[in-house]
Amino acid sequence: EPVSIAGKARNYGLHTESSLRFERGVDFNMTHTAMQRATQLVIEICGGQAGDISECIDESTLPALNPITITKAKIQKILGFELEADWIEEKFTSLDFEISAKDNESWTIVPPSFRFDIRIPADLIEELARLYGYDKLPVQKLSLDANINVISESVIDKYDIAQGLVNRGYQEVITYSFISEQYQDLIDPSAKKITLSNPISADMSTMRSSLWAGLLQTLESNQRRGHTNARFFEIGLCFDGIKAEEQSQKIAGVITGNRYDDQWSNETQALDFYDIKSDVESLLSLTTNTFTFKAAEHPALQKGQTAQILLNDNAVGWVGTLAPHAQKQLSLSKCYLFELDLASMQQGSVAKYQAFSAYQKAARDIALVIDENIPANDLINSIHSLNQTYLVDVNLFDVYAGENIESGKKSIALNLSYQSVDQTLSDDQVNAQVSEVLALMQTKFSATQR
Repeated sequence: EPVSIAGKARNYGLHTESSLRFERGVDFNMTHTAMQRATQLVIEICGGQAGDISECIDESTLPALNPITITKAKIQKILGFELEADWIEEKFTSLDFEISAKDNESWTIVPPSFRFDIRIPADLIEELARLYGYDKLPVQKLSLDANINVISESVIDKYDIAQGLVNRGYQEVITYSFISEQYQDLIDPSAKKITLSNPISADMSTMRSSLWAGLLQTLESNQRRGHTNARFFEIGLCFDGIKAEEQSQKIAGVITGNRYDDQWSNETQALDFYDIKSDVESLLSLTTNTFTFKAAEHPALQKGQTAQILLNDNAVGWVGTLAPHAQKQLSLSKCYLFELDLASMQQGSVAKYQAFSAYQKAARDIALVIDENIPANDLINSIHSLNQTYLVDVNLFDVYAGENIESGKKSIALNLSYQSVDQTLSDDQVNAQVSEVLALMQTKFSATQR
């Protein structure tokens, strides 16, 4: 065996002419010829007479000469031009190659026993190119496929979504799709449990319905090793059933620790709910769709610091603070989570160019007293629904409840920005639109102006 000879030569450090020759292979059909030559030399040098030859051959132990099939199409594809069938057969025959079968489009070739380098169709085609002459091969210009796969600008690639989180300091992780039943009960006890009949271990017996389990396990592992500041995200499949339509791609993230790494010029600032909400808003801005946040409750999240994410009034995700009982059970420090259906983010709308205004903005601040259970976002959405001609932005800048505010009420302060693209707005124009806003607030929310 060539491999055996090469291995022994290297083991013993014996790199001889014989080892170099025989590690390339030995013609097993040369035994008879070699024996006759050896006998001839013995008789010439020493004299004597040769006896009869006794042969004992076990055909099953001899190396097999594997037939190789080549086609006209393959030859033309590799060489770039077509060769005549008669010329091909003539050259193979002259090289002692046996043509065991042929038809109009292909040949089955058996190489001679001394050609150890012929193993695949490309080897046979190389022989044809060598005999034809490399210098005679026609030179052709490279052709490029002009077909371009056009992707709609409204489709957002998964890579761009992931890169958006990486740009905000997140690290991507990949976790198992199998979690423990205890984790499933902690994260989403109402979800349908899909239990494996033959799990890898007891801790990997249930198919995940949320990416949070894997992220929290990763966070737990990192905190045990002293990594107190962390931002992780994952994109993966979640399972509400075993059928394809019951599986969905989601993106989820978790953050914990301080807003910035420790530095002498910065004060320590712990992350909070608004940090992860800001990350989610940045992610959602890739789509140009209008997402809204609505206060809600989730079994794994802390009450009062939980929001459901909606797209066209359809729930597509959650964001919030991990519930205290879950933090205690998992031995985690305070952390914040989000999860979104990936499909809701991958289909957006093409951004349209809008000329910026060269005219100054006019700003008005209004303070409204409303019921404490009314979300400020409802007021902002209602103001935008007026579709006022000059309104460009609405911002919440203060919430107050306490002295001089009736019990069960709160004060909301909003900044309204107005601007025109073709004129400087007068006070009358701005005040007219502000009055329209105040009238809507009073009618819809029973709001009073402070």
